[in-house]
Amino acid sequence: MTPFDLTTGSDTDWADVYRLHANHRTQAAPAESITTEADYRARLSHLPPSAHAAAWAHRAPTGHIVAFAWAVLHSARTVWVSDLIVAPEHRRQGHGRALFTLVKGYAESRGCRSVAGSVLTEPGRAFVTALGGRESNRSRRSVWHPPLDADLRRDLPDGYHLRSWIGATPDDLLDSFVRARAAINDAPRDAAIDDEVWTPERLREIEKAAADRGNEVRVTAALTADGTVAGFTDLRVTGTQAMVDDTAVLPEHRNRRLAQAVKYESLRLLVADHPAVATVSTSNDATNAAMIAVNTKLGFVETATWTHVLVTV
Repeated sequence: MTPFDLTTGSDTDWADVYRLHANHRTQAAPAESITTEADYRARLSHLPPSAHAAAWAHRAPTGHIVAFAWAVLHSARTVWVSDLIVAPEHRRQGHGRALFTLVKGYAESRGCRSVAGSVLTEPGRAFVTALGGRESNRSRRSVWHPPLDADLRRDLPDGYHLRSWIGATPDDLLDSFVRARAAINDAPRDAAIDDEVWTPERLREIEKAAADRGNEVRVTAALTADGTVAGFTDLRVTGTQAMVDDTAVLPEHRNRRLAQAVKYESLRLLVADHPAVATVSTSNDATNAAMIAVNTKLGFVETATWTHVLVTV
């Protein structure tokens, strides 16, 4: 097992890593859209500096990578494992456990108390149990395909209006958008997972990283009469695929159908600007009935259930 540099890996190495990722996702969640190799590589090699990413790989005697893991610093207490994959023909040889040992050591070096991640399969859950970990909450993944049903449009209540932008958040909305992004912290999740800390600096850093990797960031927000962000949805577009990054409404503005209004408008603008986009994916905690109902009404269809897991270090 050796460290893998996410910014300087060779084309051959990235092809190996992507093959591991794509094969696993295709087998475990065949209904989900699989990102392209170029986008996968860009996503890992253009992470925000504050993510403090680390990666490791194991090579077969041929030199090809047959096991791979990468992780980011999720918070002061938690390291998040985004991929930990071993090629099927190389499993049950200790490679997965060896990779986790490196992830655990990285977490300890950062002063973290836990390693978190998500699994799709029963063998994945068994692996976490063997490491002494536990299952946490579950996420419902779903996908939307055009066209958009115009009958689902919802007018905003009096006192609200919509505003959309592409790329960096306009300066006049920066502070209130940062506050609105923090509203996602009361979505259901494990108590061991810290709140996400949003600051103007972190938002700008994330926006720059998205631009560097070639993603188009599209935001539609519901604003109050004085121009304060009350709710929003954030889409990331790459080629023919799009992903909902977050959708949130501040507590004092809930139960007014703002979420459906911003999501509908976001999809409407997406279809108008990018008619080639074939799928939009999203993820919600399986107990978040309100947001799941909005997505279902708009035409999102469930594709997979991810189990979140935690291992104490």
